[in-house]
Amino acid sequence: MNGIAKRTAGLLAGAALLCVAWTATALVQGGNLVIAWPAIQEPASLDGHIDPYQSTWMFNSLVADPLVVLAPDGSYKPALATSWTSSPDGREWTFKLRSGVKFQDGTAFDANAVKYNFERILDPKTASAQMKSDIGPMKTIEVVDPLTIKVTYDTPWVTLLDGLRRMPVWSPTAAEKHGLANFSRNLVGAGPFLFSEWVQNDRIVYKRWADYGGWNPMQTHQGPAWLDQVTIRFIGEAAVLGSIVRTGNAQVTFGLPARFVEEYKGKPNFQFFGKDQSGTGLQHVMNVRTPPLSDIRVRRAILHAADMKAINDLVYDGVYAPSEGPLNNNHPCFWEGNAKVYPHDLNKARALLEEAGWRAPAAGQGQIRIARGGAGVADGTPLKVRYATLHHRELGEALQGQLRRVGIDLVVEQVPGPVQLDRVRRRDFDLMFERQRSPDPLILDQIWNSKWDQPGGWAWTGFKDATLDATVDKLRSIPDPKARCEVAKEAQKIIMENALMLPTLSDPVFFAMSPKVKGFQVGAEGNWFFLNNTWLER
Repeated sequence: MNGIAKRTAGLLAGAALLCVAWTATALVQGGNLVIAWPAIQEPASLDGHIDPYQSTWMFNSLVADPLVVLAPDGSYKPALATSWTSSPDGREWTFKLRSGVKFQDGTAFDANAVKYNFERILDPKTASAQMKSDIGPMKTIEVVDPLTIKVTYDTPWVTLLDGLRRMPVWSPTAAEKHGLANFSRNLVGAGPFLFSEWVQNDRIVYKRWADYGGWNPMQTHQGPAWLDQVTIRFIGEAAVLGSIVRTGNAQVTFGLPARFVEEYKGKPNFQFFGKDQSGTGLQHVMNVRTPPLSDIRVRRAILHAADMKAINDLVYDGVYAPSEGPLNNNHPCFWEGNAKVYPHDLNKARALLEEAGWRAPAAGQGQIRIARGGAGVADGTPLKVRYATLHHRELGEALQGQLRRVGIDLVVEQVPGPVQLDRVRRRDFDLMFERQRSPDPLILDQIWNSKWDQPGGWAWTGFKDATLDATVDKLRSIPDPKARCEVAKEAQKIIMENALMLPTLSDPVFFAMSPKVKGFQVGAEGNWFFLNNTWLER
């Protein structure tokens, strides 16, 4: 090759490299991502210190990095905390914090800011429904130095990391400026996106924060995130939610309804995947304080009459996962005996109801049983059980038909989250949807320890049992995972023997995506994802 040819080849090669570099830059920098979200999961507040729902914490994570992150492999990774140590008994935790971090309002992130966030959650005025129980009753919160904070407990708290990975760390300056009533619309953290607006019943909008330092360990590049904007669009109609990616009005659907799975699964012009969620499944807990569910025979009859496999096949084309106990079947601590306690048996259900004083109606008087002496209600009262749910109304309606076969009138109602919590506060429910998601069995303590039967707590049933309380209490103090699971299995036996909840099914989170979406990362649980590396192909 002569000199001219060599120079020409070199120029062409250089131009090609520049072209590739320019193309890569153009592809990854920018893009307005629209995510369609089920409207029923829109929270009442976007302040995760107050609101108890998983969707709120997910939305918060776009604005506020946490101290630690739960990685897709289930391990805890340092984020705003660079490292941590705990005493062998789990009563003392020390966190080293990342230096050089500022909140989006320009104020410093340091140990005083973390202390403020802890104290804000623990302050009764905040009325923290879930986060308070996650981080636990901290006895002392000590600022050791500007980048070191130590907390102590009177009782072991071995699950602190699982609470912190959900906890948004807010700017104290912004939180104080706007107050509890208004901060939900003025969120300021140290995450990849700036909170822009929240139009209720419509959308939440985030803008890229140009000064973000890539503190989330899931981010694989330096500097800010690549997307210019993220919009969460709340969609109330299942048909719209199922078709919105196909019509191009959103690039991602979170929580694709099961009946639309086949429209995306395996199709070359779409991305589709589902992710299981370890936790309680779509369970309904029973209010044992008042009839008819104060009678264990009625509770057991409901469990014998329900056939969730049939409901899965009928309503969800069999794509949902089984959930046969207080922890769903894919949970690391699931007790295999759950499925054997209440086999589907309509005759057994009918016999239990007869024994409990609910007699079958006379010929020509319908299907619903009525009370006679001993049922704890006025003679002639129909056997009605109220079933309240946030979503998956169709599951309740299918169950309604099954329970009618044994003479129970199941009244199904779908309610928003604030109504759910208000009814729980007033103890005005029979069967109430209650769900927790975590691969840690600590959720059994949150739901079944009677000490959490208090405002903002999650022990809703009214059931008090010293053995169950002592059993789930141990989950806060045993660090060994295998030993914790054995304790969790003992707790599940007690819960099932007392028929305190109705297991139903476990819904994987289904995602439908445009092929233009790149770098979308799903977390260890289906309801969590990271957008730090996401970009849109143009």
